[in-house]
Amino acid sequence: MIYFKYIVRTDSGQLLNGWLRASSRENAHKILDMKGHSVVLLEKHTGIMKVIVSREALMTTLRELATLRKSGMQLDECIDSLVDTTSDKYLNPALSRMKMDISSGASLSDTVASLPDIFPYYVSPMLRLGEENGNIYDALINIAERIEREEKILSEVKTALTYPCFLLIVCVSVIFFLFIYVIPNFKSMITDEAAAAGGSLVTLIALSDFINNYLLLIIGSITILFSYFFYSFKYGKLASLLLEFVLKIPFLAMLFNAWTIVQFSGSMQKLLESGVELVDAVELSSNAMSGDKGRRDIQRVIERVKEGERLADALAMYHVFPLVVIRLIKTGEKGSSLPICFKEINALYERRLSKGIKQILAILEPLVIVIMGAIVGSIMIVLISGIISVNDIGW
Repeated sequence: MIYFKYIVRTDSGQLLNGWLRASSRENAHKILDMKGHSVVLLEKHTGIMKVIVSREALMTTLRELATLRKSGMQLDECIDSLVDTTSDKYLNPALSRMKMDISSGASLSDTVASLPDIFPYYVSPMLRLGEENGNIYDALINIAERIEREEKILSEVKTALTYPCFLLIVCVSVIFFLFIYVIPNFKSMITDEAAAAGGSLVTLIALSDFINNYLLLIIGSITILFSYFFYSFKYGKLASLLLEFVLKIPFLAMLFNAWTIVQFSGSMQKLLESGVELVDAVELSSNAMSGDKGRRDIQRVIERVKEGERLADALAMYHVFPLVVIRLIKTGEKGSSLPICFKEINALYERRLSKGIKQILAILEPLVIVIMGAIVGSIMIVLISGIISVNDIGW
């Protein structure tokens, strides 16, 4: 299924915009026509749909919605109450849009499905099953718990990277301080003969002069470079290129694969427990796969499962996951206990991921300190050597 962004005009002349999942552009047109809308714009979205709302805000809102719904309030009243209390710049207008759609007769799951940049891919099908079972409260709580688990893992990654990044910033700041304020003071120590002969101190002073003379240009270039990398990472192909590079490093590739398995197994567990059909659950969970190759392999797996092949056999054929994962899935299929097996897979690889992050942190911290010490220490040795040389000449 493909995401399409649309702008339509209703019978009353009002313009509406949103997102729609369909198998093709023609199918998307047909769905909008059946709703009585006149299509103004229909654009196909390429790549993975990224959620722009923070997990913390989303998790809090879903739990509040579940509590309000359990208290007996009507759904549109619940959302109206959330509009008044939510300050998130993306979530607040989305809730206003949801209130309008629900007041017009749309279901909560359909409304959520039209906002894939606000709600993750698995929210709508889990809500739809909750609506069919008459138990929206449990569906909302299950979704919030899943988001909470994702946030916990990502928080561990961010925590692991915070200290090394801080050390790196300190290192760069110290180096710039030395070149801008300290090294220029040694310029008077260099004689014409010493400058002609060259040497480490002369090179450092020349580099310091260059940095001071072109400081604004250097800062501007660094800013432009970072902006370019940020834009390329978010909207271009830099993310996929970095992923290819990461997958060539064995230890990082192992961590990345563990993260993918955690995402996929967590999604499969929740969807199957909610009653989603196996093929639909695999298709929805394929959104958790990072990298074009992983998504292509999962699409091939889906086709074979539709033809009647077991999920474990199809996954084994394309080597999507490690052997231990395939065996656990095969056991779950034989015992008709796939949700339990995916829960065990998720727990197993969450532990491996957490352990791997701690190992990286244990290596990264001293490595950054050593590199920082080597760079700053080398500069200081050159400066001290220059002072000693001047004293020797004076003596």
